Amino acid sequence: MKRITQAVILLFAFFSACATIQADESQELNDQLANIKTQYAPDSRLELFDVKFEGSKVLVETTSDAAKAAVMKLAEDFPKWEIKALKYPEENTELDGKWRALVNYSTIQIQAGPDFASEWSTQSLMGTPVRVLKKTPSYWILVQNYDGYIGYTTAGSVRRVTADEFSTWKNSKRLIWLENFGAIYSEPNLESPSISDLVAGNVLVWKNEETRNGFRHVETPDGRLGWITEKGSQEWRAWADSRELTAENLIASAHRLLGHPYVWGGVSPKGVDCSGMVNFAFMTNGYNILRDVSQIRREGIDVDISEGWKNFKPGDLLIFGKIRDNGTTHWRHVGIYMGDGRFIHSATSVHESSLNPEDPDYDQGNAQQLIKVVRMIGAPETENFHPISKNKFFDM
Repeated sequence: MKRITQAVILLFAFFSACATIQADESQELNDQLANIKTQYAPDSRLELFDVKFEGSKVLVETTSDAAKAAVMKLAEDFPKWEIKALKYPEENTELDGKWRALVNYSTIQIQAGPDFASEWSTQSLMGTPVRVLKKTPSYWILVQNYDGYIGYTTAGSVRRVTADEFSTWKNSKRLIWLENFGAIYSEPNLESPSISDLVAGNVLVWKNEETRNGFRHVETPDGRLGWITEKGSQEWRAWADSRELTAENLIASAHRLLGHPYVWGGVSPKGVDCSGMVNFAFMTNGYNILRDVSQIRREGIDVDISEGWKNFKPGDLLIFGKIRDNGTTHWRHVGIYMGDGRFIHSATSVHESSLNPEDPDYDQGNAQQLIKVVRMIGAPETENFHPISKNKFFDM
């Protein structure tokens, strides 16, 4: 009996030691994966990096080629683990190759989670391309917007297409809607019923390049046919190639939204948040820019703010926030500088304010929390700041 007891104790100690080693390895592996995420996919709004543990199996789903390569290299150091990394969306077999998609409606919400109660993160506009990254068990899908932003929308908000179907769309004659608002009419006249609303930036296929009575025949991504006014639209490529990012153009685009309401996550004339107004101003001038304030501040050319607005130029982006007690920065607001201390921004509504205490429009709260100014006009192009005509999502 004594020998049996000793054997049981030894066996228990053996398995306990094995479990401890396994737990230690698991923690080490988890820490190494976290380091890879920090290095190659630090912003979850722009890069997917999901890790799933199932026993000794590890699956990493990522949109980053560099992160995938780093994970597979790491796997060599953990031979007892079955580690697999997949590059999404291309290697997500659940999508059956149909990961390219086009937005069906004038605006759709991109949300932080797969439910209607989750935060509205941003919007995407009709006819713009997105990548479907993952399905969920319900009718929500994880998508990546053409500006890089990742979030959830309903499956019916987009039309998933094959590579050939996307190529057909890409090579078709397309039109962009230019006015703040508009409609697609069922017939080529303003008295006919509409089949959809439109906002600036919506993209439609020009069906057979047909024009009638001052209207152009169009097709929505989900196949609806209708007519839009010729004067409110322009051929997409001609529009993209004609854009010129100047201070005058940028400020004029922002002024198109004067009096429009503040809407969290909004990027269209239906309503914008502060960075959404900036996004709209750049988009209507043919430029891709990052979506959120904390992202925008990483781009462009830093402007000296030590002498007030002396060194500011019209078109500069004013970034407001404050330093927390722990030393981190809360980047909370952004506006477009107009000159003479004045700027335009979205707060309650889109309006002008001033950094000048002697100006009737003096905005004391923001003026006291101006912590950074970046200049995008004349800044070098980056992966996230470039003409929309060069955006890789339009050429998937």
